[in-house]
Amino acid sequence: MIILRLIILFVLFSINLGHAHYFSESFSKWNISNQDIQVNFNLLELEATRILKIDKYQKLLSNNLSENEIFKIYLEKNLFVESEGMGCDLKDDTKILSSKEGYLRVELNYKCPFSSNIKIVNNALFYLIDSHIHIARIYQDNSILLEKALFFNDQSIHINDEVKEKKNFEQFSNFIHSGFNHIIGGYDHLIFVLGLLLLINNFKLLFLAITGFTIGHSITLALTALEIVIPNISLIEAIIGFTIMFVALEYFNEKQSSPYISIVLLISISTALLILSAINILHIPVFLLTGLLFISISYFLIKNYYTTGDKLLIFLTVAFGLIHGFGFGSFLMSTNFDTSQTIVSLLGFNLGVEIGQLFFVGLILLIYKIFKTLRMTNVIIFSKDLFFIITLSMGMFWYVQRLFV
Repeated sequence: MIILRLIILFVLFSINLGHAHYFSESFSKWNISNQDIQVNFNLLELEATRILKIDKYQKLLSNNLSENEIFKIYLEKNLFVESEGMGCDLKDDTKILSSKEGYLRVELNYKCPFSSNIKIVNNALFYLIDSHIHIARIYQDNSILLEKALFFNDQSIHINDEVKEKKNFEQFSNFIHSGFNHIIGGYDHLIFVLGLLLLINNFKLLFLAITGFTIGHSITLALTALEIVIPNISLIEAIIGFTIMFVALEYFNEKQSSPYISIVLLISISTALLILSAINILHIPVFLLTGLLFISISYFLIKNYYTTGDKLLIFLTVAFGLIHGFGFGSFLMSTNFDTSQTIVSLLGFNLGVEIGQLFFVGLILLIYKIFKTLRMTNVIIFSKDLFFIITLSMGMFWYVQRLFV
């Protein structure tokens, strides 16, 4: 019966879950030199598809304009610059630049009537998806001035003498905001944390697990931001899906006091992926599949037959934290933050992630406390079972789907 429900949920959720860790985001680098302002605007190619769905841009596409040309036109109409309250003129030398795979990059140049009290307004994409985040980095004469995250309700940047004096604090606070929004919008990270909260009943063990997860992701976030380690983000995202599936399997393992259902499911998934890899439908490192399979089977066997299972769970939680930290780090690196301000950006972003995580944990514990006070034990048990059935199907889907990317 459980397997049937899993299959049904897997199908129902698979349409919408593919982008659960996908954030609508864009980035820009502005350089102010007297009255001249140059901007390099970076956008995921996936975002460009939103623009192409707009009627007037669909017509341009049908007139044999390239997607890059349409993106250039869209930006020219949605970026605005002024100085001392007067609009800056967009020069006619807008061009498309080479960029890393999966991104589009456009350079625009403005001539302003004054070099002071500059205001930048970016309307691009916010009215297509209101959860969009834009990271803007502002330079003056090639020296970093500030970095700011723009949101639907805050799409402008003001640059004056007061801002210049507060640039370090503003950058720090902006990255706190960015880190908070990243963790709150990262459904896969939150589902993993929620899984830990519902899986572990012992408060001391739960504290150690959450602390271990936090230490783990803080370490790899720093390693990635400092470019000491450059992870393969596609594989990292797939392994994050695996960690979510693993937490759900651990729940059912404890509930049934038998590791064999979990082991059979893991072997089945791994075998199917190896077959797909063997016939060149997927290109998956064999060491990844066999390594994850070996670690998981070993864990379930040790957990069920030895008393060291709880300590092993803490160890795995730290390891999973390391994996999730690479995911955080890849997002931070994608913002192209100024390397001369690495420590400020890193501390602010990590603090924002921790604040978001604590907020989420506190909210869940409060809801749990209310249910306990109202003696809704049956509701709690049913909700946990339902959550982990859904989580297992989501984790399976993310693990497999992200290997195809």
